[in-house]
This record gives sequence, structure tokens and C-alpha cells, in this order.
Amino acid sequence: MVNLQSMVSPLIGITYNSMTKKINYWEFIENHTISCDVSYRGGSLKVDVSELFTELESPFMGAYQNYLGGGIAGAVVGGASFDPSELSEKEQAIFFELKEVCKKYFFEMNNGGGDDYMQSLGRDYDDNQNIAVSGY
Repeated sequence: MVNLQSMVSPLIGITYNSMTKKINYWEFIENHTISCDVSYRGGSLKVDVSELFTELESPFMGAYQNYLGGGIAGAVVGGASFDPSELSEKEQAIFFELKEVCKKYFFEMNNGGGDDYMQSLGRDYDDNQNIAVSGY
């Protein structure tokens, strides 16, 4: 298994009422997960980010992984219910880093995806991201 804590910058600085508060991405995802559907055929992760992006209405972010067939799960893709161009420059930086952490979190939760053989290959996150997203 991948040790994500060593792979990503775990803290983000968020300013609330002129006070900066450090937030651990990994903990944030764990504490704000709306749903997480994981199987060897991929799945999805949905995270409530309304605490980070307060100007948006019911925003969420997450990650998903498609099943390509033949026991192979594709690259993990990040997504959001909003367009990041709506965000300030500082919020965009948070968005893109959190999006990457969501993908790595999902990869870890899914042990990389795919059948037992694919998992036995010991692919890491970077290897997995070189696989196609979709079989079509």
C-alpha cells in the first residue's frame, strides 16, 4: 500500500476572519466524505468542500476510477461540481492540490483497483495514472 502521508503536502492554509488555520488534506477528506463506493472495478469518492469554498452553493469534489475490462481499472480522475475558474487565485491553488489528494486518497482506498492479478503487480499511484481513463 502507498503511504499517502509522505506523498503529498498534508497541510493547507485557510484564512478565516483574518486568522490562518492549517488543515490536513487527508483528515479533511476523511471527515467530509459524503460517499465512497470502492470495488475492484473502480468506483467513486465524493467530498463536501463547502467549508473551504463558502461562496459556492453546495460544492463537492471527489475522484472516480473506471473499469477498463479484463481485470484492469483505469487511471483515477478528479472532479468537482463547480468550475474552479469561479474561485480566487488562492482558492484555485487549494482546489488543485485537494483534487490531487482526492485522487491519491481514492487510489489508496481502492488499493489501486483492478483484479487480484493487477493488484499483485504492485503498481504505485504514478504507474496507475499512466493507464487510460476509459476503455472507449
